[in-house]
Amino acid sequence: MVYKRFYRSLDHTLLLAAGAIILFSLVVIGSAKLTFTDESFSQLKDLPLFLRLLHLDYSYVIRQLAWVIMGLGAMGVMMYIPYEDLCKQSRSLYVLNLIILVSVMFFGEERLGAQRWISLGPLSFQPSEFSKLLLIITLAGFLAAREGRLTRLRDLFPCFIYVGVPALLVLKQPDLGTSLVFVAIMFGMLFLAGARPSILLALLGTGMALMVTLFAVHMYIHDADVNLEKQLLALERQKKAAVAVRDKQQLEQKYEQVAREYRQAHARHENFHRHTLKEYQIDRLTVFRDPQSDLLGAGYHVWQSLIAIGSGGLLGKGLLGGTQSHLTFLPERHTDFIFSVVGEEFGFLGALVLLGLFMILLYRGIKIISQARDNLGMLLAGGVVTMFAFHVFVNIGMTAGIMPVVGIPLPLFSYGGSNMIMNLASLGLLLNVYMRRNKILF
Repeated sequence: MVYKRFYRSLDHTLLLAAGAIILFSLVVIGSAKLTFTDESFSQLKDLPLFLRLLHLDYSYVIRQLAWVIMGLGAMGVMMYIPYEDLCKQSRSLYVLNLIILVSVMFFGEERLGAQRWISLGPLSFQPSEFSKLLLIITLAGFLAAREGRLTRLRDLFPCFIYVGVPALLVLKQPDLGTSLVFVAIMFGMLFLAGARPSILLALLGTGMALMVTLFAVHMYIHDADVNLEKQLLALERQKKAAVAVRDKQQLEQKYEQVAREYRQAHARHENFHRHTLKEYQIDRLTVFRDPQSDLLGAGYHVWQSLIAIGSGGLLGKGLLGGTQSHLTFLPERHTDFIFSVVGEEFGFLGALVLLGLFMILLYRGIKIISQARDNLGMLLAGGVVTMFAFHVFVNIGMTAGIMPVVGIPLPLFSYGGSNMIMNLASLGLLLNVYMRRNKILF
């Protein structure tokens, strides 16, 4: 009888949408990781669909499926523990969050220029992924205790500090994408907690203005550095070509003057990046405006993604039919840019189906927010929905060339263990709120 009541209390629409997204992702991951030669590609793309499914890279599919199973276990745990009991441990969980983020600085492994992973024997995990869920739980308890006392700007400063500490630790790794997720979660939960929308909009506008100013200052300092370097190279060539002694002396004096200016400009440039974002981070954030300006550098990812999505047309090239992915033009095709594979192989309709599934997921999440029995449940559900919505919007936006490339995976779809387990655990928290929307469940 208890199991029947438990089953009836679940949001079946939410679970079916999540299950469909995961099944779709397993097929796309198995396809995305395959690399072909021209000959093998021409042979496989002519096979019927059933035989193409047999040629997927099942080593990656099996690993992803194992993480899905572990994620389902985490989902079960998050559903079982009453969310009120979870939030009673907010302080301990917040300290735990800081400890695991600080531990990355000392024990983390560096990959692709970032120190984000910790290894435990044969397994490795990304603490910043689990930090998102811990932030939602702890911030919900923090805001619930301040219900009705978030109407003024000064009332929000403790919230900024509360979220800012873990966000800065994540940014130190560096992981700009996850730091932005923290900010999105904070604003979404502040809105639900009763903060005035006018204040939140003003803060967002101020943040955008500061970012524009930051990029403008960077462009001024960067261009001055580059232009002086070009002048030095030109003067060096002129010195070698000069014949007259007087000309050489004049050029030498000019060279020394420009060299002094260059050293000063270069020092300013280095200090700017030491205290703000790195050069490559700014390039990734701005190159989406014109990826052709740096096709062999920062713009390569965006340009190849646009080619992949655009070449898919209405119906796509079919499973295993994508040239950009299978001939390895498209980088990170099974993680951050997996939506590009969907667009190329399944076309506009396939992408629309995936977006529809995410819309169902988010719609059910919003319904759970509206049906939560108390402010605490509403905040928890709101944090999860905000996180999912931000991930979907930014990931698809960056693959479509309308958002900066910040390394945010597509939830429940991109390859990766930490992200999958965290996403399913977050859905478990969302279902926890839904199951306990009534005063008496069992």
